[in-house]
Amino acid sequence: MQTNKKTGNEMNIISVVTNWYLPYWPMFLVLLILGLAGAWAYLKFYSIPVYETYATIMVKDEKKGVDESGVLEALQIYPTKNIVENEMEVIHSRKLMEKVVEQLQLYAPIYEAAGNKGKIKPTSAYNSSPVTIIARKPDELKSTGDSVVHFQVNYYDDNNAGEFRNVDEPKVKEVVIGKKVFPINQWVSTKYGELKFEKNERQTEAPGGPLFFRLSKPKNVAPGYIASLEVKSSSKLSSTINLTFRDEVRDRGEDVVNKLLVAYNRLSIEEKKGTAANTLEFIETRLAKVEKELDSIEQRIQTFRTDKGVVDLSAQGRQYLENVGSNDRKMADLSMQLASLNEMERYVNSKENKGDIIPATIGISDPVLTELMQKLYNGKLEYEKLMKSTGENNPFATAIAKEIEQIRPIILEKLRAQRINLEASKKDLASISGGYNSMLRTIPRKERELMNISREQVTKKSIYNYLLEKREQSALASSSAISDSKIIDMASSSGDPVAPKKTLIYFAVLAVSMGLGIGLVSAKEMLNKKILFRSEIEALTIVPVIAEISANKENESLLNTGSKTSVVAEQFRHLRAAIGLVGRQKSLDIKRILITSSISSEGKTYVSTNLARSLALAGNKVVLVDLDIRIPKTSSIMGVADKPGVAEFLEGSKDPEEIISNTMDENMFVVSAGNGKDNSRELILSGRLNHLLTYLTATFDYVVLDASPIDPVSDSYIFSEFCDLTLFVMRHNRTPKTMVQLLDDNNKFKALKNPHIVFNGIRSRGVMSGMYGYSYGYGYENVYREKQRKRSKLQSV
Repeated sequence: MQTNKKTGNEMNIISVVTNWYLPYWPMFLVLLILGLAGAWAYLKFYSIPVYETYATIMVKDEKKGVDESGVLEALQIYPTKNIVENEMEVIHSRKLMEKVVEQLQLYAPIYEAAGNKGKIKPTSAYNSSPVTIIARKPDELKSTGDSVVHFQVNYYDDNNAGEFRNVDEPKVKEVVIGKKVFPINQWVSTKYGELKFEKNERQTEAPGGPLFFRLSKPKNVAPGYIASLEVKSSSKLSSTINLTFRDEVRDRGEDVVNKLLVAYNRLSIEEKKGTAANTLEFIETRLAKVEKELDSIEQRIQTFRTDKGVVDLSAQGRQYLENVGSNDRKMADLSMQLASLNEMERYVNSKENKGDIIPATIGISDPVLTELMQKLYNGKLEYEKLMKSTGENNPFATAIAKEIEQIRPIILEKLRAQRINLEASKKDLASISGGYNSMLRTIPRKERELMNISREQVTKKSIYNYLLEKREQSALASSSAISDSKIIDMASSSGDPVAPKKTLIYFAVLAVSMGLGIGLVSAKEMLNKKILFRSEIEALTIVPVIAEISANKENESLLNTGSKTSVVAEQFRHLRAAIGLVGRQKSLDIKRILITSSISSEGKTYVSTNLARSLALAGNKVVLVDLDIRIPKTSSIMGVADKPGVAEFLEGSKDPEEIISNTMDENMFVVSAGNGKDNSRELILSGRLNHLLTYLTATFDYVVLDASPIDPVSDSYIFSEFCDLTLFVMRHNRTPKTMVQLLDDNNKFKALKNPHIVFNGIRSRGVMSGMYGYSYGYGYENVYREKQRKRSKLQSV
């Protein structure tokens, strides 16, 4: 017996696949064949091979160990600091790709019509078109949209027009579009804009079919090529950038990548030149302004020196100080001379004619005065000597005294004149020193004023010199600008196509085919509103499933075949054993078994008749009672429909032993529903039914009761109180899921005593009949068929 415990009872994925989907293997096979055929047709006739083009550059990123040399950096007016991630974005920018589109004329692609090389899709004529199309103003082109423009190329030698020519031989004569003829290598006016048709220098093969072209603006074409470009760094610590470009034409892929690298390098150089040019222009403007300001300052200094009499304030200040010092020294000499004159005058005016020491004549340069003073000194000295030896009246003494008196006025006059001269000189010197002192006092102010002007002059000079230096550096930077990147590997394409990947496509087709098949099978069975799997029953109700009964396509049963080795027999033996197991588990002596269902046509009669036969074949004395008085199907099957039965007993017209009929099996008996009156069903509520069941229980080992469905009538759950076990029959693809969902809450079903579910009518699954049934959905019922095959083999031996 299986219970509704799912934990630890789930089957593995192989069992799920085997039993859910393997029965539909023909459908999977058809889907797989169709998918593989479609994939082959796609690869053969529709897909266009795609090649990868690779290139590598190295960016000067000082953070990752790549920087310019000191010399190169010194030549740049503003050395740039590059970051690899930013440069990757620049390479992947729309601006650069638009330049590449214009240079390679990718805004006017030429194609070969479908049918070339077995393809049903147009292919690029990048290497096969005899001409290329150039627009004078690509940004003003009138787009052709989804439409195409077919054209034809005429050659000078029309006899060999279909043969491929050496591209070095200019034999293309003209291009014909509709009825208009356009010459080669000349600008012509078209409804799309001004165009020029030139010989295709990249042509390496002859066109394989009619040619046509499309026209678009570069800004509309560039995003498509950007989407095919992948730019990424080799590693986080590397400044190397790898470029990968995908295109259906190898040469075009290489041309796009190479032009992109050139455009990137040129952009870097142009940015540097532009920066240098702008800087140079700014410097020139600034130099002119600073030069005017510097000239104005120099004019102010000149005016200041002229007006203030200033040549060199420092030298002049030193000279003034020296002059003041010299005057001070001269005035000190004059003062000393005046002091000498005073001493000399005191000496001369002294009335004593003694030979005192004569005052010094320091600084007195008058020889006459010096001689007179010496003569006076000598006279006084001689007079003093005479006075020591003679009297005052001595004629020699008188004569000397008279001579002294005569010399005194002369000396005093000389002293007076000398004093006047010295005092005048001293006054002049004092006046000169005052002037010098006055000049010295004005020097700090003049020096401060001059210093302010000079400071401004120095500042302007330094700015001027700095600008001159930067002008030279800018000129050098403009003439020596180099790119911030270095191309390591130029563009190179893969030898084999990288797309479409045949293995991946076939694998995807296989996966899609299998997925579609799984989806169809799952949708078919999961969207079904009827019960298909035992697992669904167990998921919707807690009532245990006691047995599974397979559908019998030959309409066979234990009653009309008596087979003991059929699948049905094996399954009913399983049900018989499960009933005994339930009795042992619940310590019940199960003798009365009620069989009912939710709605009609679920096989309760089939289950009840075959269960009774199975119990009888096991040696048990069994009676099958048809309690479905309204529709007595069991009575009809057992051939006792016209015999008295339950209805007659309930009416009191028959005794129990009179309504029991024999069957073809000696251990199996049957009680028909009878042919009672309309109120027979009402008599079920009387106690006579219990008397009947008591008699049958005492007489037989098992009493199998076939009752009516519980949904349309209420008989079954009334019968259930008289039974030991209730078997509730559900039929595959017949019982609604909603009915199962309501079982646990259905009052009628709750009234059933000891209910168990029998899953009936399980049929084979899949496109073709086979051994795979529904059951759990995992193949638990296969055991019966395996046993059947083994027994068949043993019997054949």
